[in-house]
Amino acid sequence: MFYTAHYENSRAGGVGILEIVAEGPQAPRRFVPLQRSELCGEVIGPLAALTLRQTFAYRREELAATVEACYRFPLPGDAAVMAVRVHFGDVEIATELKARDLAEAAYAQAKQEGRQAVLATREAADVFTLQVSGLQPEQPVVVETSYVQLAHAESSGWSLRIPLTTAPRYVRADERQAPQANGQPLVLLRDPGHRFALDLHFQGVEQITSPTHELLVTDTAQAEPKRIRVQLAQGEVIPDRDCVLHWRARRQAAAPTLTIFTYAEPAASDDRRQDLYFLAQIAPPRQPAQAAIPREAILLVDHSGSMQGAKWTAADWAVDRFLSDLKEGDRFALASFHTETAWFVQDVAPATADRVTEAVAWLQGRRDSGGTNLGVALEQALRLPRKPGASARHVLLLTDAAVSDEARILRLADAERTQAARRRINILCIDAAPNAFLALELAKRGGGVAKFLTSDPAEEDITTALDEVLADWAEPFYADLQLRINQPHGIASEQQTLAAAPTGATWIDVGALTGGGAQWIAGYLPQVTDEQVSFTLSTAANAALATTTLDRVQAEKGTAGAAVKALFGARRIMALEYLINAGFTQEQLAEQLARLGYQAEEILHPNADNGAALYPENVRSESQRMLQELLVQESLRYHLASTAVAFVATRQEAGEPVTAQVAVANALPVGWSDQFLLHGGYGSAPPGMTALRSMSMPAQPVARMRAAEGPSDAPLRAVSPAPALSPAPMSPASFGPGPASQEEERVIFTGKAPLSDGRAELFNSDRQAVLPDAIILRALQIELPDTASFPTELPPSITLALFVGDLASPRARLSLRDLFRRQERPLNIERKAGAMVQVVLLDPDGVWGKSAVPPFTLKLRWVVSGE
Repeated sequence: MFYTAHYENSRAGGVGILEIVAEGPQAPRRFVPLQRSELCGEVIGPLAALTLRQTFAYRREELAATVEACYRFPLPGDAAVMAVRVHFGDVEIATELKARDLAEAAYAQAKQEGRQAVLATREAADVFTLQVSGLQPEQPVVVETSYVQLAHAESSGWSLRIPLTTAPRYVRADERQAPQANGQPLVLLRDPGHRFALDLHFQGVEQITSPTHELLVTDTAQAEPKRIRVQLAQGEVIPDRDCVLHWRARRQAAAPTLTIFTYAEPAASDDRRQDLYFLAQIAPPRQPAQAAIPREAILLVDHSGSMQGAKWTAADWAVDRFLSDLKEGDRFALASFHTETAWFVQDVAPATADRVTEAVAWLQGRRDSGGTNLGVALEQALRLPRKPGASARHVLLLTDAAVSDEARILRLADAERTQAARRRINILCIDAAPNAFLALELAKRGGGVAKFLTSDPAEEDITTALDEVLADWAEPFYADLQLRINQPHGIASEQQTLAAAPTGATWIDVGALTGGGAQWIAGYLPQVTDEQVSFTLSTAANAALATTTLDRVQAEKGTAGAAVKALFGARRIMALEYLINAGFTQEQLAEQLARLGYQAEEILHPNADNGAALYPENVRSESQRMLQELLVQESLRYHLASTAVAFVATRQEAGEPVTAQVAVANALPVGWSDQFLLHGGYGSAPPGMTALRSMSMPAQPVARMRAAEGPSDAPLRAVSPAPALSPAPMSPASFGPGPASQEEERVIFTGKAPLSDGRAELFNSDRQAVLPDAIILRALQIELPDTASFPTELPPSITLALFVGDLASPRARLSLRDLFRRQERPLNIERKAGAMVQVVLLDPDGVWGKSAVPPFTLKLRWVVSGE
C-alpha cells in the first residue's frame, strides 16, 4: 500500500464529509445539509491543536426517517485524532477508546437495538471514518473532532494546510478494495450551501499570512506569552479551496531562539514524580552574529536501472540545484553510481563557478547504467581526504535504496560516527516503494536525515519537493548542535538520535541550523524529580547558544500541553504501525524497538520459558501479534486513534431504528471544470461502504450533481457507473530520463507579464484550450528572442506557480531566476480530465517593475498518460 505519511511530497487529503449510503439499488438520495464548519484551536510553534466543529440538520419535510451516517476524514498522515464528541440535540456523547474489534461489536449491538451510537476508526494513516447511528429530523447534530497536526517547514517558516473539501480521486482497478480508496465525495456542487469559519490562536509566532484567504489578525494580549487571534476577514466562506496559513517562528536578531512547550503528568510508578513531554522549537537568528560555516558536500547520485524516468531526471536536477547554491569557501565532490562508481573528480575541491558548471555537464552526460552498488559508492565517499578547518560535512545520497546489503552499509555509518571530522549521512529516497528501513536507519546512525519522495505523478511534483528539501542544506550558521537537558533517560522522537551524554543528562543530536527555517524536537523525560528542568542549545565545543529553564510544576496542562503529549505519542504510534508492516527480521525489529525506548526482549519474547519459535512462519506470527498488542497498549496510553483501536460511544436510552441513508454535497474545488461533473468525472463509483467492517450493505452507484452556481437544492442527475480505469503502460526507457520522442510540447505564453497586486496569470487551460485532458506534464521551458539576453540579477522571490486542479496550493513552484539560468525545469505532474492547469507569476516583494526582464515565451511539455 502507498503509505503517504512517509513521503515529503504526498498530497494532503480533505477534511471530512458526511457520507450516507442508499439502502437498496433504487433508493433515492437526499441531503443531510452540512450547515456550517468551524475550525478552532491553538497553534504553538509548529504544533496545532485543532477542533473541527460541523453542524448537520435536516427537516422532517426533507426526510421523515432516522438515518445512519458515515463521516470521513482524509487527514494528513501526521495528524493525531485525540477525541470525538457528538451532540444529538442537547445530549452529548463522548467516545471511549477501545480495541477495534470490541468497539465495532459494541456499535453493531447498539445499532441493532435502535440506540444512538458513534464509531470512529482509522483505516490508514490519512483516512479516518466516523459512523453515526440515529440521526433524526429536526434534531441538530454537532460532530466535534479534536486532533493534533504538525505544521510543515516551508521556506523560512511554517505552513499549515486546512483542507475544506474533498476532491474526487482517481482509483486504480487494483486499489478499489484498499483503505485509501475510501475518501471520495458522493455529491459535488459549485455551492453546496454550507460555509466555513476559522478561529485560531497562535503563540510564539509572527508574520501570519495566507495565500488563499484574506485574514483578520488581532493581538489578544500585550504581555508574554504573546497570543495572536486569526479569523477569516469575511467571517464565513464557501469551502471550495483549502485554507493555507503561513507563519514564522519568533526569532532574535543575532542568536538562535529556543522555545520549549511542555506537558506534565504524575508518573505511573510514583505520583511524587512527573513524566514530562516537551516540544522544543529552535529558530535561526534574523542576522547571525557569525559568518556562515563552509560546507563540505559529497553527492552520490544513483544512475542504476531502477532510477529510470522521472526519478533520474529529478535526481540530476537536484544536483544542479544544490551545486548552484554553493558559495565561495564551500567544497564538493560528485559521483554517479550503479554497478560501478564514477567520480567527476575523486576529491573534495572548491566550488568555483567553472567547476560547478563542468560537474553538472559531466553528470547530465552520463547515461550508462546497471546495478545498485550503493555501499561501494558510500565507502569511497567516506574515505575521501578530510580537509582541515571547521565546516558542515555532509554526504548526500540520491537513490531509491533498492539494495539488500543493509548490514555492511550500516557498518559504514557506525564507523563514521567515531571520526573526529565526522561526515553526516543524508539520504533522499526517491521511489513509491523504497527500502525505507535502510534509509531511516542509515540516516539515524549517520547523524543526518532521511527524506522520502514519491515519483508518482498523482502526488506533488517531485522536483518542487526536492527544492524544498534541499533548503535544509542551505548555508549553515551552526553545525553539530546538541539540545542538552539536565535529566537522565530522555527519549527523542524517532527523527532525532541521542548523543553521548554524562550521567544524569540527556543530549539530543540537532545537527546544523541554517537560515532556511526553524527545527523542532519532540521528546519525553520520565520521572522528573528536580525542581527545575533546563534545556540548553549547545555547540559540540560546549558553547551555550540559548538556554530555557522551567519549573516542572508550571508545565502547561491545557489544550496546548495535551497536544505536546499527543504529538510525541502519535510519532511512536506511527513508528509501531510501520514496524508491523515493514517485514523486518527479528534482529531488525529488536533494534528498532530498542531505539524507540522499549524493552525489545520482553515484547518479542514474553514467553521465554517456552523457548523461541523454530519455524519462520511462527516467528513472524508471534512478532506480529506482540507488536499489535503493543500498538493497542500505546494507543490507549496516549488516547490516540490507530489502526488497532477505535472510538466508540453508545446511548443506553432506547431510540428509533435506522430506516434510511442519504448523502451530503461537497463543494467542487475551485478550478475544477464543470465538464468533469457533466461528463461523469473520470471513473466509476468509489468503493463506498464496502470497506466498513460493521456494515453489510453492498456499495451503490454514486449519484453526481449537475454543476451549478445555485444553492444545494439543485437537481440530481444519475450517472451510470463507468468501467474501472487503470493507466495504460508507458514504454520505459532502457536507461536515463526517457526518450523525447514520446513527448509533445505547446507554447502557453508569449510576452511580458503585466502584474496586478503582485501576480499575473500567464496561462489558464479553461480559457486557452491547448492541452489534452489525460497527460503527465514533463517540463516547463523558457525562451527569449534572439536579440535578448537572460537577466542575471533577477531576485529569487519572483516565482512561477503551476496549479493543476487545486488552486489553493501549487503543484510546482520554481524560481524564475533558476528557470532563466537553466532554460528548462523538469516536472512530473498528472493532469486528470477536467482539471484546470494554471501558470501564475508571483512577485511578493513588488520588485518586478525594477527588473529588466524582456518578453519571454513559455512552453509546456507532456506525455499522454494513457487514461
